[in-house]
Amino acid sequence: MLLRKKMARAASKGVKIKLILAGVSDVKLAKHAERYIYRWIFRNNIEVYEYNQSVLHAKIATYDGKWSTIGSYNVNNISAFASIELNLDVNEENFARSMQTHIEEVIRQDCEQITEEDYRTRYNFLKRLFQHGCYQVVRVLFFLFTFYFKQRSFKTAHAPKE
Repeated sequence: MLLRKKMARAASKGVKIKLILAGVSDVKLAKHAERYIYRWIFRNNIEVYEYNQSVLHAKIATYDGKWSTIGSYNVNNISAFASIELNLDVNEENFARSMQTHIEEVIRQDCEQITEEDYRTRYNFLKRLFQHGCYQVVRVLFFLFTFYFKQRSFKTAHAPKE
């Protein structure tokens, strides 16, 4: 939720945000749930590109041609509390510019832009209702799968120091 708030705030200030999301997924439920969020993305003037060459798992981001991050960390509670995920942050301009160039090339060559019009055309009311159901199921599953790990993390963080 925090990431979405920060993205919305940045986009409202004119920052151009492009997301490359998986077009092909090995977890269909998650893909339908993700597509439910597309409407929020469009409302916040964020561009969506689907990578359709294969399943996409990598996470790469650049910011202002100065900073980059690369890794496997998913922005969800499973990655935060239950999985061992890792990203490498690089604060170096040449590297960040190179990554930005590569990302733009991937967008040009291997992605399909999904616009709000495309979304409305492809996904009628019933499909969007199904996506909403998938989104709710995924939210509940994430909560259930991470509840124990959050509790353990909280207890560890707040345990008395010896």
